[in-house]
Amino acid sequence: MLTVLVASAIFSVKRSLALLMICALLTGAGGTMIRSAALSHNFVAQHLADNPDVEIVATLKSDPAWGAPKVAGSRLKSRSMTALVATESISIGGVRRNIRLPLRITTTRLIKLIPGEKFLATGTAFPSTEKRIAALVAIHGEIRSLAPANYLQRKSSAIRSAFRATSEQIGGDAGALIPGLVLGDTSLESAGFIAKMRRVGLTHLTAVSGENFAIIAAFILWLSAWVFKRNRPRLILTALILIGFIFLVRPSPSVMRASVMSSVVLIAKARGVKSDPLPSLGLAIALLILADPFQAIDPGFALSVAATAGILLVAPRISDLLISRGWNERLAELLAIPFSATIVCTPVIIAISGMLSLISIPANLLAVPVVGPITILGFIAALCSIPFAGISHLLLFIVTPFTKVIVAIANHGATFPVVLLPKSFLGAGIVLFVIVLGRYRKWKWLIALTMICVLGLLITGSQWPGSNWEVVNCDVGQGDGLVINLGHHQGLVIDAGPDPKAIDNCLKDLGIESIPLLVLSHFHADHVMGLSGVLAHRTVKSVWITNYTEPKIEHDSVLAQLGQTPIHIVTQGETITFDSSRGVVAIKVLWPRATVETFAAMPGDGSSINNSSIALDITVGTLRIFAGGDIEPPAQEALLASTDVRPVDILKVSHHGSAYQYLPLLDRLKPKVALISVGAGNTYGHPSPKTIAALDLRGIKTFRTDLDGALAIDPTLKIRTKRKDWWNISWG
Repeated sequence: MLTVLVASAIFSVKRSLALLMICALLTGAGGTMIRSAALSHNFVAQHLADNPDVEIVATLKSDPAWGAPKVAGSRLKSRSMTALVATESISIGGVRRNIRLPLRITTTRLIKLIPGEKFLATGTAFPSTEKRIAALVAIHGEIRSLAPANYLQRKSSAIRSAFRATSEQIGGDAGALIPGLVLGDTSLESAGFIAKMRRVGLTHLTAVSGENFAIIAAFILWLSAWVFKRNRPRLILTALILIGFIFLVRPSPSVMRASVMSSVVLIAKARGVKSDPLPSLGLAIALLILADPFQAIDPGFALSVAATAGILLVAPRISDLLISRGWNERLAELLAIPFSATIVCTPVIIAISGMLSLISIPANLLAVPVVGPITILGFIAALCSIPFAGISHLLLFIVTPFTKVIVAIANHGATFPVVLLPKSFLGAGIVLFVIVLGRYRKWKWLIALTMICVLGLLITGSQWPGSNWEVVNCDVGQGDGLVINLGHHQGLVIDAGPDPKAIDNCLKDLGIESIPLLVLSHFHADHVMGLSGVLAHRTVKSVWITNYTEPKIEHDSVLAQLGQTPIHIVTQGETITFDSSRGVVAIKVLWPRATVETFAAMPGDGSSINNSSIALDITVGTLRIFAGGDIEPPAQEALLASTDVRPVDILKVSHHGSAYQYLPLLDRLKPKVALISVGAGNTYGHPSPKTIAALDLRGIKTFRTDLDGALAIDPTLKIRTKRKDWWNISWG
């Protein structure tokens, strides 16, 4: 196939161009192969299968950053600090080699080093999925500094620390945004705020991008014009300051990419509109890929190239069009740049995320006027943060109203729905096709395609959960999240899953704004760590919890998040009813008993915790539901022996469909439908083939979230699934 393509290229275009393309392909492929071979065939790689203990002497290459706590199965992993390093020597099994390799280190302790500092540490090496690094090293014990960073690195770290501390005094998302936008320091930004910025299409403002470099460069060029009349000295001064700026924001791949791309724009502007900017862009792309071949498969690189191409190729045409229609020249250019960059980046964004924000272009246009002042005044404030702390604080006080504008745009823009297109090249192709139709003014085709998409939105939007849903099992991954409809945007929620975003999105889809009762069956992380997503923008009136307070970290986290919300520890026999537009909803507690039970431990983690789960008998109109958390056979048997268990319509299968089920309880319940809440590709083997076989043998219709997505059931037991089909277009 490759031979045919090459032959076609040679005979269909000029010979020199064909040879140039072949050389470029071979050079890029060769560079990638050499780099990959170096990372996969070295002294460390030969021992990775055994997870060896290593001792490394290395230099820190990136700022250490705390990762967010993660749920691993039923447990919450302690958060860890991570950083990129370059080794000088490595010792494995008593054999030391002087070898330079890129590694990522991780530790639960605070890393007090700065980039450029040499250190000694011991740890265990693991294979890594990151293509740019040779291995992941989990550090044991302390990290011992061997040599300080150079003067420039120490100075830039001091400036960043002082600037971060001053910004932190401002507080809130507005204060957290300043060091991110000005110096690329995102350590103060919350995950929720970053998610909002991504949804609105303002991700490039959460950290340093090519836009920041262009603004700083334009500002320096303007200032230098008062000193130098010739263009060359101004460009040299600007280049030197930009190099210093690179050290200040850290020379990471994304920063280097942004600096090179902004340089292309500046060179194009310096040479005048008559020059062709494409050769400069091509040279920049080639240099970046030769320096780091893995950039070619980095989504950020594709977005950076697309944005630069849009500014160079599309923006001048849009600007000229606006000027020809009477617009002010500067205003036309101001509007053309974000509009063109967004248009060209959109197909790439769809291919990566499958999400198209209709508010993205207006949001960027509204943000454009404030980005310049924040960048320029913030840059000056950063330089003044150590010698003139008072001036720095004053400048940041002036900047704060501008950052509040961006925060307000993100907060309001995030409330708008987005179009969810297929997360693949199909989605990108749809958007690209629309852009081409608009470019060549094929209005009839464009209107027809738009109508088809609108029709698809209406059809798929009405499919799930349906207007008459009673029960929904949310798709929260490897965890649990069940919702009972009370009407009027109210719902009962049983468990919060492991991921706040997943349960929050599900409740948004269901239109749940008020939760009269939240039941947390037990304190395993896969049932409670999504709690912040349940609480987001919703009123929770009361909470039921179990009488077993382990695991302690998760238990304490839940109580801290609930604050003053009324909490009740429930035991077997308690009942409660709710009057709603759906009729009477009655809940009876079947488990646990008042005394904490002790059962023989079964294989797996946390049998005692699992067997403390709250088990409920729920009546919703004509439907009856059994939800038992993660109770295992000993508790299931005790439950069956100690309380009245009646047949149900819907069984929420305990413990994600594990093999540990007490079949006499299943025979007593006699469900018509079984719901299994389970994560795709989980390492626990859930659901067990043994459990699936037992359900099939009894003629129980089984649905599982890993295959069917979120599950909605109406009063007639009609099931609606929310699969992530490749063709699906919907609102989100």
